[in-house]
Amino acid sequence: MGAETDSSDLYLKMLAWLHANRKPLIVAVVVVAAIALVWGFMAWEKTQHETDANAELFTVSIDSNVRSVPVSPQKLLEVAKEYPSTDAGEYAQLLAANSLFNEAKYPEALQQFSEFIDNHAESTLVPQAKVGVAACFEAEGKTSDAITKYHDLVVMYPSDLNIVSPAKLTLARLYDADNKPELAFNYYAELARMLPQNPYDPWASEARERAQMLVAKHPELLKSQTAAAPGSAPTGFSVSSGTGGETGTPAPPAAKPVAPSGNPNPNLINIPSGSTNSTGKP
Repeated sequence: MGAETDSSDLYLKMLAWLHANRKPLIVAVVVVAAIALVWGFMAWEKTQHETDANAELFTVSIDSNVRSVPVSPQKLLEVAKEYPSTDAGEYAQLLAANSLFNEAKYPEALQQFSEFIDNHAESTLVPQAKVGVAACFEAEGKTSDAITKYHDLVVMYPSDLNIVSPAKLTLARLYDADNKPELAFNYYAELARMLPQNPYDPWASEARERAQMLVAKHPELLKSQTAAAPGSAPTGFSVSSGTGGETGTPAPPAAKPVAPSGNPNPNLINIPSGSTNSTGKP
């Protein structure tokens, strides 16, 4: 009986408290309901915004495919400006920068790549934008700036082979063109050593071919490499006896690169048409 009496007293006290505080409670319930309503509307609006952005980008891409013309960078930039906080808006700006690059409008492309990096620092597409910046400097003949940017990519993304492998290959090619064969050979050799693990790696295959040509012109490179670290030179390198060097084991046929770095009109990012990434120009 005592327990039942205590329960009844507690119940009556709760009723009395609720009655005394009914106005504040009603206000609290209304506030919570309003917050939930606003949050739900914002979530719906964000989802709708993302949907609209995706639809707009899809429409621009489809229109380009139907007319069999490249996607207009101006239209892509319009999507990016209208939907800046959406994934589709980010992607549209990067696609626009890529289109400007392919149209040889390097200063404009550089501006868009740079703005993307500044405005979307947390985006997973930032590495691709940084590749674009490096490629713009290279295309404009600013070799020193390009080398700096490609080297930064190698340091910042050492485990991302989709970024670091083409960056190393381009660095080697730039050093080769800048008459720095030792630096070029080091990068070529580093990439070529990956072939035993992946014989169809396009970057490693091209690196080996370029290294062989470089050694043919500078046979001392292979000798110095072997003397400094025996076994460090990639297997399969050979120097023609006509160059005054040593003849090594004939190299097996290299796999043809899918998109060599020498492509004069590279797509710097993955675009809907499925083009393969590449960096730089010859």
